Amino acid sequence: MSTQLCYVSGRRDGLITTVRFDDKAETAEVVSRLNLGPKPMPLELNRERRLLRVATGADPLRVSTLKLLPDGSCQVLSEVNCPLSATYLSFTPDDRMAFVVSYHASRLAWAPVWDNHLIDDSAWHVEQVGEQPHCVEPSPDGRHVYVVELGANRVQGFRVSDGELVADEQIGVQFEHGTGPRHLVFDASGEHGYLIEELGGHIVHLTRDPDSGRLTVAERVPYSDRADDLRPGVHVPSGSTPSLDDQTLRHWGAELALDPQRHWILASERRASTLNLQALNDDGSFGARLDHVPTEKQPRGMGLIGDHHVIAGAELGDTATIYRVDDQLEPVAEVEGLGGPVWFASIGS
Repeated sequence: MSTQLCYVSGRRDGLITTVRFDDKAETAEVVSRLNLGPKPMPLELNRERRLLRVATGADPLRVSTLKLLPDGSCQVLSEVNCPLSATYLSFTPDDRMAFVVSYHASRLAWAPVWDNHLIDDSAWHVEQVGEQPHCVEPSPDGRHVYVVELGANRVQGFRVSDGELVADEQIGVQFEHGTGPRHLVFDASGEHGYLIEELGGHIVHLTRDPDSGRLTVAERVPYSDRADDLRPGVHVPSGSTPSLDDQTLRHWGAELALDPQRHWILASERRASTLNLQALNDDGSFGARLDHVPTEKQPRGMGLIGDHHVIAGAELGDTATIYRVDDQLEPVAEVEGLGGPVWFASIGS
């Protein structure tokens, strides 16, 4: 595959932008822009069915389903109501259940998905969870769902049962106070998970029991460098305003990108605006740090493009940089006009 289509959620300007990337020539061009309305946020890409789901963080709260057209543009198929201002959006691997969490409301919602792959918005179930959930991630086998609660410093586990979620305290994990777990990704086997701490400054390797779904902390590595001169981050409760000190030279981790072959993992840090590339061993454990580079300012969003490239965007700006990943990060292309890029999802064209 030499051409990839990367879909970008531009929260500031309400845009979904399609970028065509030739991974042989390593060139990128914008081929489509769709004005989707206020604050498009998380994206979920159904590669098999060539559908893109987008949730919004402002009124009207909704989840839009977009059809991916051959020329790279998107066509709106459906817009359904969403009960929450969505911080994260995900679906079970069989595409039968949809999940969202709201960071500020500390709530989780789920709904069934019809046979036509549209969400049944008459059947949303909303549940209060721990403080400031930032991620809801199903396991690759679809048997469990994990909610990452930044303010509660834990990952809460659920079992999927007859289209519902049942809390299971035995399969989650509690982190140290002030670490602020943020996002979680699994490898294809579902036996290894990787989590980024927003405040604690580490990537965490978790092992997952394939039968029970129980998560266990295996090890941690820092995603910042001494030269970044960062202190531990400070938890700011929802509705509070961070002080100047809270925002000065403190860890502010954001996103992870996991190599599909599990050879490496990449982490973004917003305060120092850096990317950290970490090798992974055959057993899923951390290897050596491969690279640590400055990137776009405040890189909240980051994503894979094919097997050998990643893209990172400037949350408050318009640009994103595409990198080739080998044993280091090599910038190969820049894309402009993205309207505050915060989320990326890619598919081969």
